[in-house]
Amino acid sequence: MLIVVQPLSAGSRLAARVVESGIPCLIPTQFPELLPPEVAAAATVVDWHPDRGVPELLRIVEESGVRPTGVVAGFEYVVPESAELARALGLPALGAEAAEAVRQKDVMRRWCAERGVAFPRSVLVEPGSAGRCPLPFPVVVKPVDCGGSLMVSLCRDEEEYARACATVHGPGAVKFHPNPRRAALVEEYVEGPEFSLDGWVDAAGPHLASVTTKFLSAEPDFFEMGHIATAPAQSPHGVLLEDFARRVVKAFELSVGPFHIETRIDRDGRPVLIEVGARLAGDNIPELVLAGPGVDLCAAAADAARGLRHEPGPLSPVSAGLAFVTTTRPGPYAGTLTGVEPFTGAAEFRDLVPEAEPGTVLDPDDIFSNRVARIHFEGALDQVERLVASVIADVEVDIEGVDLKDKEGVRA
Repeated sequence: MLIVVQPLSAGSRLAARVVESGIPCLIPTQFPELLPPEVAAAATVVDWHPDRGVPELLRIVEESGVRPTGVVAGFEYVVPESAELARALGLPALGAEAAEAVRQKDVMRRWCAERGVAFPRSVLVEPGSAGRCPLPFPVVVKPVDCGGSLMVSLCRDEEEYARACATVHGPGAVKFHPNPRRAALVEEYVEGPEFSLDGWVDAAGPHLASVTTKFLSAEPDFFEMGHIATAPAQSPHGVLLEDFARRVVKAFELSVGPFHIETRIDRDGRPVLIEVGARLAGDNIPELVLAGPGVDLCAAAADAARGLRHEPGPLSPVSAGLAFVTTTRPGPYAGTLTGVEPFTGAAEFRDLVPEAEPGTVLDPDDIFSNRVARIHFEGALDQVERLVASVIADVEVDIEGVDLKDKEGVRA
């Protein structure tokens, strides 16, 4: 029996992959309504809230009457609890300090400094102590333990800095997070192309499946607008970034399970660590890694958790990418897209997947409310890069009651 704790985002896909393969699956979660129907039907789903902690998870396991074979964190926010549960059960697991270091960004920065991993200069700013910005502008302000680019902002002056800190320090719920810290991490802004390095660690050691090119929204936000998954051998930065991934995995003592490393290559050609997570990437990246390089990261994570070696076979030279179609204008979605036809007719086009129903009220400032569709491509890296960038630049979201002819220069 594989335990998948609180599966959300890519964790839901992992749970679906597990039950599809016939592996008995126990799912403790506070969000059973968000599980795919096939998972809810085939897995043993039990109510659990992170506030109840690992003792409650152990009770759930004991009452199941089934011997667990592995534990996987189904989401960023439950990595420490999942690791503690696995350790208590004598299963492959991250150490307690490593699990904290990949969750709390201030601890992450300290580990980088102690272990020789390049990172942006950073200062922790607690609530009530913002004052003047402690670093030269521009800076990036982010919460220390949230995910999904939530509340991450580029600041160019004191006014923007004060506003960003107030957002992080302020009250209010954070989606899916049971108890967010309200501290802000203030970092120097690293200019350069951004990538995620997606892979896993199993009984045979670390494996890098993809150098994933990232497309981000215009400043000051850092919303993810597109991704391209490419086998390391096919990336012009593959050798550099594969070496960096191995150094990060070693420095952070990632001994088992998936990893998602976010990095930028700075002006000196040096990889700089933005973040490292001990979980699957979200935003459909595992699906892109399967469609392009050909690695099933969900299966790799499940095998690693059970102490097995995952054998993916040779990686494919195909790159798989997607572009999210988003809006820069608020209002009800008209259900149509302007300028999409050239892309759906491209040889590399594979699918257009709706993410919003007509009439949905869109908010360009909310990552959960600004996407209406995603467009998938597969092919050579340079062609897929061109198509993803062009979709982001050229496809417009039609808003009810708004005439695009009066909105020249507005980009969706």
